[in-house]
Amino acid sequence: MDRIVLLAIAGTMAFAQTEAPPAEKPPAGLEQTVTARANEFYTLMVQQKYRQAEAYVAEDTKDYYYAGAKPEIRKYEVLKVEFSDHFTHAKVWTRCVEPIVMAGFPPGDVTVTVPTLWKLQDGNWYVYENPDKIRNPSGLQSVPVPVPPANAGTAPPVPQAGLPNLPKDPAFVFGKVHADKTEVKLPAGGSEKITIANGSDGPISLEYGFPLAGVDAKLDRTDVGRGEKAVLTLTAGKSPASGVYSLRVMPTNEAIRIQVLAQ
Repeated sequence: MDRIVLLAIAGTMAFAQTEAPPAEKPPAGLEQTVTARANEFYTLMVQQKYRQAEAYVAEDTKDYYYAGAKPEIRKYEVLKVEFSDHFTHAKVWTRCVEPIVMAGFPPGDVTVTVPTLWKLQDGNWYVYENPDKIRNPSGLQSVPVPVPPANAGTAPPVPQAGLPNLPKDPAFVFGKVHADKTEVKLPAGGSEKITIANGSDGPISLEYGFPLAGVDAKLDRTDVGRGEKAVLTLTAGKSPASGVYSLRVMPTNEAIRIQVLAQ
């Protein structure tokens, strides 16, 4: 599903003998202002008042907002605000509860942490999307063109001017995201870490699947760039249940399945 969803710099000083200066604090009341603005926007999204929510969308993102599917949010909580560019831009992290329907699973709710980008314009804060994502929603930086073997006796096809040479087999975008484990054993109170590697040609988003009783799932990140990795931690409670835990990969809508064996 599309979302208007959508940055932090850490540095060190070599050989420095003094502590690093504290991060610059935002002006008084600024965090509360952005939080209030985000609350107003998400309240309208929960109420499915998408036309009214348009007033909170930056002008350069309105077409993207009109064309994109709107997430069904049942409830939300603004968690934190991170500022950048001299407090003219912000990333707002929000915990959202959304319905989920996956083949082989009963309908339920999933809780996801969603980052949205905001910027200050004309004295007010507006949600916006990265221009690169608007121009290239698929996230693919280039289109792979299949090249026949050298002994095939034919030259690679020449694409028509102005048109990409698209592969006919859609599998070229699937199966590029992998987990380093497909099965884990979880004793009561134990935990396991699974590394998810993005081998696709563009960024992906990971979404939590239908929960397993007595098992808590937590991702260290949900947005994973090309060649990057995320870590999924599964933690068992007192009475974990065995089963299959699934992550959904967007935009391909694939599922990464982890067999959980409770002990």
